[in-house]
Amino acid sequence: MSIWYRLQVNQNQNGLYSLAYQMLGNQLEAEDVVQDTFIKLWERREKGLKFEKAWLYKVARNQCLDILRRRKHALAYQQAKAVGADVVPSAADHVLNDELGSEITQAINELAEPYQSLLVMREINGLSYQVLADALDLTLSQTKVYLHRARNQLKEKLEKTYA
Repeated sequence: MSIWYRLQVNQNQNGLYSLAYQMLGNQLEAEDVVQDTFIKLWERREKGLKFEKAWLYKVARNQCLDILRRRKHALAYQQAKAVGADVVPSAADHVLNDELGSEITQAINELAEPYQSLLVMREINGLSYQVLADALDLTLSQTKVYLHRARNQLKEKLEKTYA
């Protein structure tokens, strides 16, 4: 394993895990997303393609969205099979994050995409606006506007909770 690759893993694994865990609410799935993301980085390196931090977050976010889509389909299937039975909530509905508190985490998880990803990537992981824009295929001005809207939506949700 190259020193460059180890450096990338050391510098980015916590932020990627934070994003994945925030989105998925499941430690094992978040770890799998991080591992798969770094496998893709290794493959990209072997092909001689350029590395960008935004690319890592984009890959991780897209994997999380794929998992959430599969969960949604699985839950719909389970509900269809268990007509009349209690509905089983998804793990994302019960995310508890000690750093933020369950109310804030729940409010963030209720936001639509890309607002949810923007808040996690900017406010929790501290990524720059340019990295956010690149990771989400947005312009810099779109990123700032969407992040502003995300913050406002989060504020409104929390005000309702504590009003």
